[in-house]
Order: sequence, then structure tokens, then C-alpha cells
Amino acid sequence: MNHFISVSEARKIIQNQIFTTEKTELSLLEAQGFYAAEEIRATLDVPSFDNSAMDGYGFRFEDLEDFTELNVTQIIPAGISKKDFVLGRGEAVRIFTGAKIPDGVDTVVMQEKVKQNEHLIHFGTNEIQKGENIRLKASQTPSGTVIVEKNTYINHALIGFLAGFGIEKVTVYQRLKIGLVVTGNELVELGNSLAEGEIYNSNRYTLQAALAEINHQFSCIKHAEDTEDATFHAIKEALHHNDIVLITGGISVGDYDYVKPALEKLDVKELFYKIRQKPGKPLFFGKQNEKFIFALPGNPASVFSCYHQYVKPFLLGCFGRQNFEEEMDFAISESYVRKKSNEQTQFLKALYSKGNVRILSGQESYKMNSAAQANCLVEFSETATEINIGEKVKIWKI
Repeated sequence: MNHFISVSEARKIIQNQIFTTEKTELSLLEAQGFYAAEEIRATLDVPSFDNSAMDGYGFRFEDLEDFTELNVTQIIPAGISKKDFVLGRGEAVRIFTGAKIPDGVDTVVMQEKVKQNEHLIHFGTNEIQKGENIRLKASQTPSGTVIVEKNTYINHALIGFLAGFGIEKVTVYQRLKIGLVVTGNELVELGNSLAEGEIYNSNRYTLQAALAEINHQFSCIKHAEDTEDATFHAIKEALHHNDIVLITGGISVGDYDYVKPALEKLDVKELFYKIRQKPGKPLFFGKQNEKFIFALPGNPASVFSCYHQYVKPFLLGCFGRQNFEEEMDFAISESYVRKKSNEQTQFLKALYSKGNVRILSGQESYKMNSAAQANCLVEFSETATEINIGEKVKIWKI
């Protein structure tokens, strides 16, 4: 059994269980925030014709050897094609950015370099190169070229890029169906007043908001009373309707912790239970057939840390992301920190800016004030007992 394993062992087990969801086709705008499930090829040349990169004048470069001024015979705005136009010797065209280059024109000079007298132009500079200011057909992308690799994240820039090829639909990986089971008789939903000993159910909102940031949402949320029967039935129902189930609280070994017995009764295969880390030691990861379960501790900071370290990378991997450690980076510590033992990894809420990181106060597992300020977690490795000012540390951006 994988009990009290290291952080690196937990990551490896989770990474090995990643699967990709089914494919679906969405319209271009609907696909924002998804990952491409297939490579995408260019449907046409871009640009699809030679066009002007400037507002200026187009002409035949060799004419400059014989003419000191050129006669402007045509005006060509963008979107207009002069199919029957023939450029004569000593002639030029007035042309605008994006307009199709007519036959015979091989150079465009920007209008600022030209002096005009009625229909005649002459140049105020000799610094003109043949072919300048012309965007050649297919100079960005030839038709048939792979323009998007499989598993690419689709953002607004990529959507605009694809629109330039006339692509209307994209094949992506479907969202996961994710259920949440919250345990704890002391938890109260927002909008209700608190009785003595009660607290608001902040974990639900932390996880809901976190899923929204990765283009997911809970398909169901259940609040289970702290009884064996209620916990069992809440988890059973969540597993029946979802691909992934997240559970908060009830996974330790207290008198009112019924999650572990319920998972065993449901024949959930334990992949690991408990990690040598702080916060979030009693983390459970398991599988029932093709469905996965993350049982998180109930303390808010533990939920926050475990989500970013384990749940989020797994969900995004199933959604199509390939780099399990995409948020990992390094920074120089501006803080001195010490821990008592070298038997566990500690994740510290911190603020990262311009290559430096400041570790925040309030690191206890019940405190969320530091999490509300943090933009990264510093990984205080299992083998170390001190982080010194000026030391290079591993961080995880959140």
C-alpha cells in the first residue's frame, strides 16, 4: 500500500493515471479555454495573395533606372482587385495597406518617402530596395501546413489566428464531469446565520472558483452529514454521475471521519493515502473502475494547497494539457524560514515578483489570509530544514 509517500511519488502516481476525455466539435468561440484534440492544418495560403504592407505607391523597380518621376495611373484600396490592369513603363499605382499587388508591381514605397505633384511622383530618397513592403502570398503559412498541434491550449490569440483561415469549428477534448462531496456538520452555506460552533463552507467556493479558472464546473455538489450512512450514499451517488469526485473533510482517522470506510465499502482502489507534506498530509487518491477520487483534508489551506499540487494538474492532463509541471519555476527567496524536521515537504504561500519570492506569514492549515494574498507556493523540500535569504527555491505559480 502507498501510505505516507513522498510528494514526488504522489505526483508520479497521479501522472500515470491521466487519461484524455472524449472528443467533441465546438464552434470557434465556444472552443476558448479548451485543448485541441487533433492537429489543425491551414485551409488556404496566408496571405492568400501578394499585398501591400504599407500605404504608398507601387511600381516596377527597374523603371527607376530610366525615369526620375513616375505617373500614378490607378488607385487600389484594400479589397479591390485590378484584374484587367496592366502597368505600363514609367507608371505607378497609389496602393493602400492590405491591397492586392497588381501584375507588374514588384516594389512598394511608403508614402512618406514620396513627393507628389498632381499625378507625378518622385522619391526623396535613394534607399529603396526591390520587393520592399510587399507581403508575399503564403509568406506566413502555406496551405496544408500544420498550424495547431494536438493538445494546444486554445486562447483568444489562437482563435483569431484560426479565424484568419476561415476555420469555424475545432475538435477539442470534452470537459470532465466533476462532483463535489463536502463533509462536516459544522459547515453552513452562505446566506445563513452561524450558530455557536459553526463555520461557513468556504472550501466549496474555493474549489468552485478554482474549477472555473480552468474552464470546468461541478456537475453536482453534496453536503454529507457526519454519519457513516450519509457519507457512503453521498459518495456513491457522486461516483455514479461523474468522472472525478472531490471530497473535502472526513478523510483522517477521527471519530467522525467516515470517508475512508465509505470508499472501502464502495470498492474504491486506493492508489495512495497520506503524503509526507504540510499542509494536507491525509490526502487520498483512488480509482473505481474508470472513475477517480481525490479525498482532501478539511482545513481550507490544505484544500487550497492539495488542489494546486495534485488535483489541478490531473484535471488539466485529462483535459488535454501535456506538461504536468507547467506552473513550476524557480525564484530567489527574500525570506528566512525554518522547519523542525526533514521528514516532510512543506508548501508555503508566497508572493512572487520579478524573480524574487517573499514567503507570507500565516502558514497554518486553517488560515486562508495568506492564501488570499499568494500567487505561488514555495516547495520547502523534505530534506531541507532552512530556507535562507538569497537562496534559489522551487515555486509553483497559482
